[in-house]
Amino acid sequence: MKRFLSLLLLALLVLTGCDDPKPKTDPAELYQGTIEPDKVNLFFLSVGQGDACLMTFPTGERIMIDTGPFESRDRVVDQLHALGVDRLDAVYVTHGHADHTGNLLTLVRRFDVEKVYYGGTEGDYGELLEKVRRRGVDCTALLEGDVLSYGDAILTVLSPLSNRTYDDINGSSAVLKLSYGENAALFMADATAQAEEYMLFRYHRAELSADVLKVGHHGSPSSSSLRFLQVVSPALSVISVGRYNEYGHPAPEVLLRLALTGTRLLRTDEVPAVQITLDGKEARVVE
Repeated sequence: MKRFLSLLLLALLVLTGCDDPKPKTDPAELYQGTIEPDKVNLFFLSVGQGDACLMTFPTGERIMIDTGPFESRDRVVDQLHALGVDRLDAVYVTHGHADHTGNLLTLVRRFDVEKVYYGGTEGDYGELLEKVRRRGVDCTALLEGDVLSYGDAILTVLSPLSNRTYDDINGSSAVLKLSYGENAALFMADATAQAEEYMLFRYHRAELSADVLKVGHHGSPSSSSLRFLQVVSPALSVISVGRYNEYGHPAPEVLLRLALTGTRLLRTDEVPAVQITLDGKEARVVE
């Protein structure tokens, strides 16, 4: 009980230090970092209220997980070019909401995109996937248990589970786990607490634990249950979120839950991008 109260007090102190609305740097700036070629690089781009993560591998392959909202299209293109990216081996869209799919067609038009993978059902995307196919790009559904390899890096689809029913599109988001040596990163898309419960029942703790967590649904209170966060036990957590957004993300209770786990929190509304490198043993924030 004393330990819990101590952690609670620590979390409250952390939260009271998060009230300053001034970002560390202007998120509207382009990120000035570089790709470290001998590591897996995760670039969580600042795209406003949405998700967009560039992932690069020592084999030279580049992929995107989600593409951000359409209004961030110029920024996404400029940022990729600033990082020296002119092709994408794959684009993964986790579900059919516009804050994740908004720039898919832009990326297909402006970059050499080899393949698109999508979570949920094709009907969730309206005509978007058909437009992508008309440009000669194959689109393939992501299913539980799918494994995709990029050299020694393995990307596994953990959710949605084929034998479960989900309440909404967010719940059936494609949840992806990256494994690279001793490192792991878990990308929760907009998965809800319902999806988290299903995963806790389905997988062993070791299958869910990760060094890096992309926090579910931009820090919405409908995601990131304390029990789930404790099982994942991330050293680093990233919230992809827009400044002063109308939803109040990230929710104070989610910040509290994250603080209770002892994770280091990074946010895309505070910096132009969050860069994390994985060398197979250590997950490191590039600052």
